[in-house]
Amino acid sequence: MGDDEREEFTVVPIPASETEDEHKRVRESNDQDQKLEREGKESRHNRGYDEAADGHHPPPDVERVVEED
Repeated sequence: MGDDEREEFTVVPIPASETEDEHKRVRESNDQDQKLEREGKESRHNRGYDEAADGHHPPPDVERVVEED
């Protein structure tokens, strides 16, 4: 592609799926999660993420099994 052809393109930003407020909320949540991790604590929000990322799936909690007709 030559320089003349490139000049015909219009640069358009990728649409954001989140607002600035949502981005700030996510950033603050991540900061809190990282703080807890540094303290050796697990945040409720991140519980199970590492195991899922490693491919470990804990067995589901089953209260009782019933047979359906």
